[in-house]
Amino acid sequence: MDLHLDVRWRIGGSDAKDIEPMLFELLEAIEQGGSIRIAASRCRVSYRYAWGLVQEWGRLLGAPLCVLERGRGARLTALGAGLLWGRRRVTASLSPTLEGLASNLCAELRAATALPADPPLRIFASHGLAIAALRDLMRARGGVVLDLQFRGSLESLRLLHAGRCDLAGFHIAGGPLGQRLAPRYQRWLRPEAQVLIHVVHRQQGLITAQQPPRPIRSLCDLAAGPLRFVNRQAGSGTRLLFDALIEEAGVRPEEIQGYDTEEFTHLAVGALIASGAADCGFGIQAAAHQFGLPFLPMTRERYYFALARDALTSPAVAELIALLKSPLFREHAAGLAGYDARESGSILSVESLVRAD
Repeated sequence: MDLHLDVRWRIGGSDAKDIEPMLFELLEAIEQGGSIRIAASRCRVSYRYAWGLVQEWGRLLGAPLCVLERGRGARLTALGAGLLWGRRRVTASLSPTLEGLASNLCAELRAATALPADPPLRIFASHGLAIAALRDLMRARGGVVLDLQFRGSLESLRLLHAGRCDLAGFHIAGGPLGQRLAPRYQRWLRPEAQVLIHVVHRQQGLITAQQPPRPIRSLCDLAAGPLRFVNRQAGSGTRLLFDALIEEAGVRPEEIQGYDTEEFTHLAVGALIASGAADCGFGIQAAAHQFGLPFLPMTRERYYFALARDALTSPAVAELIALLKSPLFREHAAGLAGYDARESGSILSVESLVRAD
């Protein structure tokens, strides 16, 4: 059973009308290709249909979404670009929540059927693009069913400690910074009964707008203003890392405009900056790359799965480890900016959490 949940966009009051998903596809293709004809071809619709749909929704929204320019093709208007960026921001913010709800519903529906089935491998994990790719690859292979829900690093470990999941995904910086943060994680880990699976290395740092109000060269620049910052939620591994880094830099949270503005995924941070609603944020390099934003690396970190030592012998975990070690996963991870999957699938002790990289 494979269940997907999505957001429906509606315009109007009592006579509200659903925005056709094809409109968003066309707007994105126009933005990328600069031509209605190219956009129609990419979306596999006729030129007449594509142009008619864009015009019709411009009329319903009260202003054109796209304009044609002689000799220059087509470009989105401010309304068209705003609508497209609004969708990207909503998708980035809500997708992990919707995926978690869909996973829960699937588990409930499977339990309600009379058909015997192996229980899903339940993973609570900090958000990351490589983790989403791993889920999709497992789904494509069939067999093991993953129940993946994105949570903060510490919450994931706490829920593993409470027996609420099979694996907990979390990330921590290497070297002295990781050693400083390790006690926050070790509280929920049991070295005698648990092990770690290395998933990936990845880069975290400052994601900035293409043209911020002032140059951003270090964390100290965040306190100099005027810069609108977007943060990750309290309890996330990225928030723990950022707080430790600004403390080292001598920057106080109250000096950062927008420190209390929170998003729950790296992609949501990138989307907010790319839309012009913020000037900078902290997150993974892959999120900056996905939105075409500058990135200033700050630290290299490890992403792990924590699990019970005896769970290593289960067929589901064995298949997951095999996929992590496979060329297929490593090829996918290599396509994500800032990711390194050369050690993916290796088994480590909990004590190795504080080792220097």
